[in-house]
Amino acid sequence: MSNRMHVLTLPVDACSAGHNSPCIKFEARVVPTRVHIPSLAWRSQGVFLHRPALISRLISGASSSQPTFFACVVVMKSTFLSFLGVAVTMASMAWATNVRDTRGSISVRHGGSKRSGISSEDLEQMGDQMAARANLNLRFNYGRDMVRGVGIGGWLVIEDFISPSIYEKAGDDRVIDEWSFGKYVPKEKAKRILKNHYDNFITEEDFKEIASYGLNHVRISFPYWGIRTWGDEPYVTLNQYDKLKEAAHWAAKYNLKMIIELHTVPGGANPYDHGGHTGHFDWLNEQKYEDRWLEILDELVSEFSQSKYPAVSGISMVNEPNGDVNQVYGRYKKGYNTVRNSESDSDLIILIGDVFLNPAENDYWHSRLQPPKYQNVMTDTHVYRMFDPNSIRLSPHDRIQSYCNMKSGFAEANKHLWALVGEWSPAVTDCAPGLNGRFEGARYDGSFGDSNYIGSCKGKTGNAKHFSESYKRFLKKSWEAQVDTYEAGSGWIMWTWRTEHHNADDWSYRQGVRHGWIPKDPTQRDFKC
Repeated sequence: MSNRMHVLTLPVDACSAGHNSPCIKFEARVVPTRVHIPSLAWRSQGVFLHRPALISRLISGASSSQPTFFACVVVMKSTFLSFLGVAVTMASMAWATNVRDTRGSISVRHGGSKRSGISSEDLEQMGDQMAARANLNLRFNYGRDMVRGVGIGGWLVIEDFISPSIYEKAGDDRVIDEWSFGKYVPKEKAKRILKNHYDNFITEEDFKEIASYGLNHVRISFPYWGIRTWGDEPYVTLNQYDKLKEAAHWAAKYNLKMIIELHTVPGGANPYDHGGHTGHFDWLNEQKYEDRWLEILDELVSEFSQSKYPAVSGISMVNEPNGDVNQVYGRYKKGYNTVRNSESDSDLIILIGDVFLNPAENDYWHSRLQPPKYQNVMTDTHVYRMFDPNSIRLSPHDRIQSYCNMKSGFAEANKHLWALVGEWSPAVTDCAPGLNGRFEGARYDGSFGDSNYIGSCKGKTGNAKHFSESYKRFLKKSWEAQVDTYEAGSGWIMWTWRTEHHNADDWSYRQGVRHGWIPKDPTQRDFKC
């Protein structure tokens, strides 16, 4: 994409809006699809000069009677006088439709309500962190419209607690993950089992039902081996990539946005079974794994940023990476450059896993991957209290309070990087069979590792028909408390949409709606923190 030179002039009505700044005609370099605003100063109307600087601080906030303008950053030549500063707007009828929702007072949707008219003092404080990130080409108004979605788990990446039939059909107890599935199951048998699963576990009807529940996002887990494998890797590559493309068309048909989540990476980002190879996570340790990961990212972005996939709005670069956070951060910068420098010049939102440093409780990510150098980055936080030995012992009241205690933290984190809770569950125990790995037990009943007994798993998971009314009421409160908290940030995507054979209904969004602890309209809630 080439840089083009334009001669820009402030319109008379903007120059006469009560400000003392002169109208100045000058040449500026404008990059059509990328606008970097290093620092912003906000007022309720018009455009104004904040203070002398080499980088002009610009914002368009015209009154409703004025045309819609495009805010542009101009880097001033160092030879200019110290008092020289410029505010620039460019009227463009061609861009008016795209720009309209980013001008004027900021509106933020929370819980179905609309808050507008934020004070100039608030904007002064938040402007650099929020508005500088605004990119007119995003396919969803992140930071302004609330993300409400569901994860499609256990489909293109197998998890035992979601789709246990895969491992049952293997007929081999050595099979505990997709590495061992490809290694021990005869090839033709493995292909037959997986092909049937990919074709039938999730269909267009699921997307139709998801949309009917008032959700606006799906997050689809995808394995790197769905595109290719290297060397002697035993993973089975079939039609996963084709199904991902088909899902993108289903999402578009039902007006859903779709985040592609790279759930596995070459070498392994974490030691869990859903990472592909239990106990192996060498992604950070060898250059070849980094190179392969970047290759996969480039392929995904080049494909799904095309206009034929309008539903695809973001890409999550890696799921739940373990290891040194500074090293992961270094990888993220390389991944960011790969996405942004793809031949597509993509404007997809980029999601980064928080490396288990929840931004509502830790400020590590507050100062990283910031604009103007990095644009449209979102943290992806996973909140699972049932895996924490201390949290799992909490009383119902204290459990709810532990969620509510994060609300202000997410609001603060969202000022720095958009903060999404990309995985969470109303489930209160880890009792679901296979949740901690195939043939592994649960912390709640003391059958996992060296855990201690807290209570019986009976009636806590499995078929919702066997849940008591009091338990369903608590699941409802758990769901509502978390939603209320996470909407203080940029929103939420619950894990997961469905599980097989009522294996873990407490984890299923669909079963939650059908049995009443999740409302059909996610904005209609009884509890607030």
